[in-house]
Amino acid sequence: MDNYVPSDETTVEPSNPFPPPYNAEDAKVMLVSKSSKFSKINSYVREYFTESSDRNRFVVFKSTNGATEKAISCVEVFKQQFEEPLYQWTRVVCSKRIVLWKCQQEGPRDIRVTVEVPVIFIVISRDPFPGEYSCMSMQCSSDKEIAFLPNNRASHGSGGKSDKKKPKKGNRKTNEGNKWTKPSSEQRKNEQKERNQLLKEIEGLSAQ
Repeated sequence: MDNYVPSDETTVEPSNPFPPPYNAEDAKVMLVSKSSKFSKINSYVREYFTESSDRNRFVVFKSTNGATEKAISCVEVFKQQFEEPLYQWTRVVCSKRIVLWKCQQEGPRDIRVTVEVPVIFIVISRDPFPGEYSCMSMQCSSDKEIAFLPNNRASHGSGGKSDKKKPKKGNRKTNEGNKWTKPSSEQRKNEQKERNQLLKEIEGLSAQ
């Protein structure tokens, strides 16, 4: 490629892969990049859910610039902080970065290179998803009264309240009042297992 220089670059972003109403034009979409702050994004989503609880029932998280793992972690942190069960639906697609390389010598043709980058979309909903959409990429933070994804995260419910250990007297930082309460070791193992499964799927798409 010594005689080639990049001439033009185009990025084709994937469309929202979910069915209505989760792909509506007015759907709330949170873009998560590698530099995104959990506290800023999750505070915004919490405020969005609480300011109009009867209308604002779901949010779509979308990774940008390859920040798939960051988006997954951001969702997991939010589920731990939120007080009520949340339903999750995950889809992985790809964006395309098309680069045109111009040859500086006569004779050889220009080269067009297409690079696919995994993009993860995650719907976090306060309501169960319609039965006709049921699939293995769905789960619930409480894992109760659902049949689409058997899971061991039954204790992973409301934010900071899953740990039933009583706080010591005089300790002002109780689990109920501290939204940053750390998950149990069992929850961490299950969350890591979920991340590994998603990352394997993402790596498979990248290798294609």
